Amino acid sequence: MRSYLLVLALASGLPLSGQMPADTDRLLSVGRLWVTVNYFHPHIAERDIHWDAALIQALPAIRAAKTPAEYAHAVQSMLDGLQDPATYVFLAHPAPSIHGIKLEMGPGRVLTVSQTPEALSQNSASQLLRAMQQAKSIVFDLRDGEFLSHLLDQPEIANQLTPAPLDTPAQKIWIHHGLASPVNLNTGIYYSAFEIKPGIHFPGNPAAKYKPVTFLLDESSRLPRIASALAAANKAQIRAASAHYTTADSEVIEFDLGANVKARVRLSEPLSSHTPSTSPQVPPDRDDTDSAYPSTEYRILAAYKVWGVFHYFFAYRDQMDEDWDEDFKKFLPKIVSAASAQEYHLAIAEFVSQVHDSNAQLHSRILDKYYGEAPVGLRLQLIEKKAVITGIVDDDAKKAGIQPGDIIRKVDGESLAARANREARYIPASTQKSLAWLVLQRVLNGPDGSTATLAIEDAGGHEREIKLRRKSVYKALLRPQRTGEVVQLFSGNIGYVDLDRLKDSEVDSMFERLQNTRAIIFDMRGSPSANIGEIASRLTNRQEAPAALLSGPLTLAPDLPNGESLSQNASYFIVQRLPRTDKRRYLGKTVMLIDERASGPAEHAGLFFEAANGTKFIGTPTAGADGTISSFLIPGGITIDFSGLDVRHINGGQLQRLGLQPFLEVEPTLAGIRAGRDEVLEKALSYLSASDERARLLN
Repeated sequence: MRSYLLVLALASGLPLSGQMPADTDRLLSVGRLWVTVNYFHPHIAERDIHWDAALIQALPAIRAAKTPAEYAHAVQSMLDGLQDPATYVFLAHPAPSIHGIKLEMGPGRVLTVSQTPEALSQNSASQLLRAMQQAKSIVFDLRDGEFLSHLLDQPEIANQLTPAPLDTPAQKIWIHHGLASPVNLNTGIYYSAFEIKPGIHFPGNPAAKYKPVTFLLDESSRLPRIASALAAANKAQIRAASAHYTTADSEVIEFDLGANVKARVRLSEPLSSHTPSTSPQVPPDRDDTDSAYPSTEYRILAAYKVWGVFHYFFAYRDQMDEDWDEDFKKFLPKIVSAASAQEYHLAIAEFVSQVHDSNAQLHSRILDKYYGEAPVGLRLQLIEKKAVITGIVDDDAKKAGIQPGDIIRKVDGESLAARANREARYIPASTQKSLAWLVLQRVLNGPDGSTATLAIEDAGGHEREIKLRRKSVYKALLRPQRTGEVVQLFSGNIGYVDLDRLKDSEVDSMFERLQNTRAIIFDMRGSPSANIGEIASRLTNRQEAPAALLSGPLTLAPDLPNGESLSQNASYFIVQRLPRTDKRRYLGKTVMLIDERASGPAEHAGLFFEAANGTKFIGTPTAGADGTISSFLIPGGITIDFSGLDVRHINGGQLQRLGLQPFLEVEPTLAGIRAGRDEVLEKALSYLSASDERARLLN
């Protein structure tokens, strides 16, 4: 029997530390693994796998593990739920020093090719090819490393194994166009799909002949691409000593879980008759706890979901102040150690507040109770750094002599500033002004029917205590930001429209009434009630006017170090236009009144008006939170909203965390509120009158 050694390369390994990671570090590593499988493993997209339950069942053993072997076994118990031999945990060991391969020609010219640390010749490829040509059958022993597998992927060797063209199976890869969840399906924007990656083509060598070929594998093996192609064509046998091994034609990512414990995760699956589907299902958005205070395992699951969703699907992650991974590390222990339902819900809220997105709102019975379900009948706004009353819908408050311009100093014996600062920790907001507005909308709240004891300072500087009843019915009464006529005509032939209260049914009559005015002031200090696109499209003669730039995360692969890539991400891009209309146009000058109350749809209205005819903004910056809302559910009955789209000005200018910027900046003053003036509206009227006078003089 002849045997000869071939020198091909040098592989060596270093000793590894087996120290067990601390509990938090362990949970962080497992969390990244769980999230990666949740959004990228093809079995989650195709099969009825309760991936949440797999984590919940494994977590006690993961946290209790005392040795690397116990740790690995616990994590493997979670991965077993996938029923996928290509996704598994293994204990890393120093890599064997492989210098070459060993060729043994046995009886019947059966060639066995294995790996060896010994070396004999540098002329490897040609000797291997000659041995393969002389053999009647070949056994490739790929156990104990990947050295031989990479050698077999060399074209001149791979093509010697087939006389005809062969291809590895095409691969399905699960990708995401935003967060596809049952909550978001009705938007038509967010969905998941399978990307089909073509297989690797081998042209073959017409001079070669098919020979019986067997590949021997163990857990450390990598099945070369040519082996996959041969096996798919029924031209090779694969014999594995372990159910776990990697295949070169599949997408795989490797995780270091600490203590020499590593995991390999399959990211693609062969497209074959066994897996014909090309449309992934939307995994259910589960909350199996039926409790506002779920168990520790479910709280950990909640933290994983929050980190994973914002990591992959939040449109503005690049605009966050903090490192989201560091936030994950900081807040996971708080969520784990939460001792009550309220403490848990507030820990989640504080975690989410780090994204600084006014659209990122949390909804739960516990949080509603914490903030208070019912308001008092007073509208507040931050003016000159004071909580100023700007509107009153409670008749008892009016009878008590409360006036616009009065200042709230205390609530139920607590200073309003202290209460506001305490609640602000848990409220996500894009800007400081937006945060102040959001806090003031709930700072006086309490149980429905309860009494609020308020310390109120009047215009003379006198402070008095007034008790007012909180009522849920005040919510609807406080939503409109103004009273009076919705559509008005001011002197100088200037029209006014309150977009906060204008209804769809009133749009046509509004344009008819104001058609011959010199200018219109659109008041967008609030939230629009009518179809803004229909209004904006009637401010320009252009039929295909671009209005806004929209983009969102296109999640193609885990954003984790993999091979030579440190991280990766992609996005899709849409140019949104104004709606078409055949209705009569208004071509006069327009301005829009804005402040921090304008958020989301109101800011989108500003983009539309700006694109239509260059509408000028007057007031103060808006909330800086535009983007189609995406939502998801976590244990404890908490629903979380966030911006799933990055929305920008048509010139690409940033809107998020900046807001619409006023052409003329003017803020209401305490004196103005007390005098019953609307100083922002006054500034708009003055600007339009001055502009008209300048135009008259120039003509």
